[in-house]
Amino acid sequence: MPGTYSLSSKSEDEKIVQDILLNTKNENHPDLILLVLDATNLKRNLFLATQVMDLGIPCLVALNMTDELESKGISINIEQLSLQLNTKVHPISSKLKTGINSLISEIENNVFPIIKPFIELPENSKKIVKLAEINDFKNEYTAFKIINNAKNYTWAEDDFAALIKNLDYNTHAAELFEINDRYTKINKVVTLCIATNNSQSKVQNKLDAIITHPLWGALIFFTVFFVLFQTVFTLAGYPMDLIDSGMEWISDSVSSFLPEGYLNSFIVDGILAGIGGIVIFLPQIMLLFGMITLLEDSGYLSRISFVSDKLLSYFGMNGKSIIPLVGGFACSIPAIMAARNIESKKERFITIFITPLMSCSARLPVYVFLVSYIVPNEFVWGIINLQGLFMMGLYLIGVVFSLLIAILINVFQSDKTTSSFLLELPDFKVPSFKNVLFSMLNKGKIFLKEAGKIIIIVSIALWFLSSFGPTQERTRIEEKYNNEQFSANYSEETLEAMKSSELLEYSYIGYVGKAIEPAIKPLGFDWKIGIALITSFAAREVFVGTMETIYSIEGGLAGGNIEFSLATAFSLLIFYVFALQCMSTIAIVKQETGSWKVALIQFIVFTGMAYFGSLITYQLLA
Repeated sequence: MPGTYSLSSKSEDEKIVQDILLNTKNENHPDLILLVLDATNLKRNLFLATQVMDLGIPCLVALNMTDELESKGISINIEQLSLQLNTKVHPISSKLKTGINSLISEIENNVFPIIKPFIELPENSKKIVKLAEINDFKNEYTAFKIINNAKNYTWAEDDFAALIKNLDYNTHAAELFEINDRYTKINKVVTLCIATNNSQSKVQNKLDAIITHPLWGALIFFTVFFVLFQTVFTLAGYPMDLIDSGMEWISDSVSSFLPEGYLNSFIVDGILAGIGGIVIFLPQIMLLFGMITLLEDSGYLSRISFVSDKLLSYFGMNGKSIIPLVGGFACSIPAIMAARNIESKKERFITIFITPLMSCSARLPVYVFLVSYIVPNEFVWGIINLQGLFMMGLYLIGVVFSLLIAILINVFQSDKTTSSFLLELPDFKVPSFKNVLFSMLNKGKIFLKEAGKIIIIVSIALWFLSSFGPTQERTRIEEKYNNEQFSANYSEETLEAMKSSELLEYSYIGYVGKAIEPAIKPLGFDWKIGIALITSFAAREVFVGTMETIYSIEGGLAGGNIEFSLATAFSLLIFYVFALQCMSTIAIVKQETGSWKVALIQFIVFTGMAYFGSLITYQLLA
C-alpha cells in the first residue's frame, strides 16, 4: 500500500490505505497487519501504528533499523515498549537480516491476539458506540474514523452524512481531541522506552540549523546539484568513450563480415546504429540515479522539502511538492504519481502540471548529444567542466519557466486555499552504497529494457522507411549514379554519399519529413530533424537513435556526418527543454487528474512554448 502517516489524512494515496483498513467489504481488507516501525523515528511511527492497532484487526509489531540506533548509542527498552503497546514487539534489522526468522515463525503459528485500545475515545465521541452497534461495526474506533471521514468515502457518506448532521457532531473537533490524546500518551511511551545520546542529537541539530537555513540552505542546495551535474558529465566521459569505440568496432566488424546489401544495411544501419545511439548514455543515466539515491539515503532530500516550503508557497505549492519536482529530474511518470500525497487539490494540480518541465533522464541523451556539439569539453580553473555547467543551465531554464507557469495557474485558480506542511526530519546517516549500486544497476537495466525496446522498434521501422520508397524515383536515382558521364566528375566516396543522401530524400520517411518541413523550417530544422521530432514523441531519447540511424543510412558512421549550425543546435535544445515529447507522461497525467482535457492543455501549452522558444532562439542566432 502507498505510504501514509495517519488514518485522518485527506491526500489521495492515504485515502487508499484508509479505505482498505476501514472498509470491511473491501476485497483487500486484511486478516493480519504487520506493522514495521522505524526505530530511528519511533515517535512519528507510533501515531499511525497505534491508530491501526485500535482498529481491532490482529497486529504484529516489528521494530526495524535497531542496528542504526545502536550505532548512535541510543537504546530502546523493548520489554517496556511491548508493555506500553500491549503486544510483543519484535526487534529486527532488514539490513543485517536479524530477528526476521522469529517474526516469520510467529506469523506461521497463527496466534494473533487482539490488542486492547491504546487510547480511549474522547468523551464527546462516546455516542459513536451506539452508532457502531446500529451499523454493525464491531469496533468503536473503526466507526469513529469512518464517521469523522465519511465525506471522503463514497461507500460511507450516504450512511453517515445525515447522522452527523442530526446529532450536530463536530468531526474536526473530535479529530483534534484524538490527536492530542494520542500524542500525549506517545510522548510518555517514548520517554519511558528510549535512552538518547544527547551529544549526537546536538551535532545533528547544529547541522540542521545550517542545512535548513533560508540562505545557507539554498546555497548548499545549488552547490549539491552543481556537483551532481559536474559529476554526471565528467565521470561518465570515460566509460562513454569506451562504449563509443566498442560500438564502432562492432559495426565495422559486422559490416566487413557480411556481404554488401540489405541484410548488411539492416543490421549495421538499422539495429546497431539504434543500439549505439542509446547504450552510450547508460553511464550518465546510472550516475544520475546513483547520486539521487545518495541524497535520499543520507536524509538530505527531506531537508530540501523543508527548505523549499516557504519558497514554493509563493507559487501555490508547499514543501511536499519538492519530491515530485526533484523526482521529475529522473522520470516524470513516478514523479507525477508521487504528487498523490499532497492534500490540497490546487497544490497537487500545479505540481502535476509543471513536473514535466523538470528535465528528466530521457532528455539527458538529447542534451548530451547537442551540448557536446556546441560546447567544447574543457575545464575552467581545472575543475569546472564547461559542458556540465551548460547542462545545469538547461535544467535551470526548465525550473524557472515551470515556476512562472505555477504563478499564472495560482493567480487564475479560483481555489485559494493552502494546506499545512508538517515534516519530521529523519536522522542523517551514511548512505548504503549497496542501495546506491542496486539503484544504479536497476535503473540502468530499466532504461535499457524500456527505452531500448522502443528505440530498437523505431530504428527498424526507420531503416525500412528510409531504405525503401517509390520504385520510379529510386530507379531514376540508380540510373543517374550509374551513368559514367555523371560519376566521372566525383570521387567514389563523394559519389556514394550523394547517392545515399538522395535515396533517403526520396524514401518513404523522406516524404514524411518533407511534408512537415515548412512548419519547422523557421526553427532551423530540416526534414531529417523533423523525422527525429516525430519519432521522439514515443520517448524523448529516441531522438538520438533516430539521428544516428538516418545519418548512418545517409552515409555517416555513428553520427559522424551529422552537421547543422550552432543556431540549429541551440534551437533544438530549447525545443526539448519545453516540449512534452512523451506519450507515457500524457497518459499518466490523464490518470492522475482524471481528465483528458488537462493532459491535452498541458501538451498544447508545452508544445507552444517549445515552438516559440525555438523560433526566437534560432532567429536571434541565425
